[in-house]
Amino acid sequence: MMKKVLYGTTALLAAGMFTAAAEAATPLKLTVGGYLNAFMGYTDLSKKDIGVPVNKFAVGTDGQIVFSAETKLDNGMKFGVVAEINISNLQQNGWLGDVFAYAETKYGKMEMGATDNAAVKMHHEVMDASHVWGTDKSKLVNWFGFADYINDNFGAITEYLGVAGVENALFLDSTAINIDGNAQKVSYFTPKFYGFQLGATYTPGADYAGLFEDGTGALNSSVLAEDRDFGRTYVVSAAYDGKMGPVTLGADIAYGNTSPTIAGMKNFSEYAAGLNVGFSGFTVGAGYKIRDFDEKGMKDSQAFDVGVGYENGPYAISASWFMSKAGKIAGAKMPKLDIYQVSGSYKLGAGVSAFATFGYVDLNNKDIKVVLPDQDAWTVVTGLALTF
Repeated sequence: MMKKVLYGTTALLAAGMFTAAAEAATPLKLTVGGYLNAFMGYTDLSKKDIGVPVNKFAVGTDGQIVFSAETKLDNGMKFGVVAEINISNLQQNGWLGDVFAYAETKYGKMEMGATDNAAVKMHHEVMDASHVWGTDKSKLVNWFGFADYINDNFGAITEYLGVAGVENALFLDSTAINIDGNAQKVSYFTPKFYGFQLGATYTPGADYAGLFEDGTGALNSSVLAEDRDFGRTYVVSAAYDGKMGPVTLGADIAYGNTSPTIAGMKNFSEYAAGLNVGFSGFTVGAGYKIRDFDEKGMKDSQAFDVGVGYENGPYAISASWFMSKAGKIAGAKMPKLDIYQVSGSYKLGAGVSAFATFGYVDLNNKDIKVVLPDQDAWTVVTGLALTF
């Protein structure tokens, strides 16, 4: 059904293109931009905590170089391309970011390539003044080394519980439906109508970075499925962005369904919602996601965040709480992860900001402490955010 909807919208866009064909006023014009966050920080964590050497004081970078090009035809139609190169030690999906083309007419916008799905792009989350962590909690978890700590215990947890597919229940890193990552996909967004918009995405199945790489690093055809990280995924989302007097309001709801490649595991669904309310420089936000495995012996996983931020001229501050709670597997409760953040930034000039952030991560277990002991740690990070 999802494929038919996207095929139909593709045909609609194509009809608009060919029935009102026009020469481009100018060829695609290339623009180069991006950002780089350079930071340093102290972390209250040691080898005794996670079993491997730890740099209590560390330095990191997070950024992208973004190439974009767009042209507008005489009849108003737009065509463009976006390509991003990651320049970060916090990313897990390789050196490529978004790489996609798009076409936009009065009937809506179509995107094709490696990029986030419609639900991610339309999602509303808490404001975060931190230029490093943002709303992607996997970055903060990677900084602590907790991602490796959890990953290294997958085998032990699976053996302990006698089930497969446990890794899909341990950590939801966002309240957006982002299970397909940057995989190759096609998305359609309707025009906005009084602030309302619909979006839909179909992903035929790929790896999370959208690279289709084999063991030698060579690129495979997108038709080959033998090395994919997951099967087909489809996502639908509805959102509203508008103003009610002095109050700005943003909200969305979304549904996604994924076919994993784990042997014996069925499709699972995700439901998500987000909300932002702004007034006099303040922004209050919240997001929620639930993952329904539809699998005997596996209970739903959940993610929730709530926070408040304030912006006034060059200043910005924020405070937020994120909770990722896995359900039960084989009768055993999975870990619960709480992340607390307080951040602030100050704009020094055009494209230059200084920031500082405090983060605290608390990993709690109840039934599987024997293979994944409780952990908690805090960090203080400061640095510069540069945009170009």
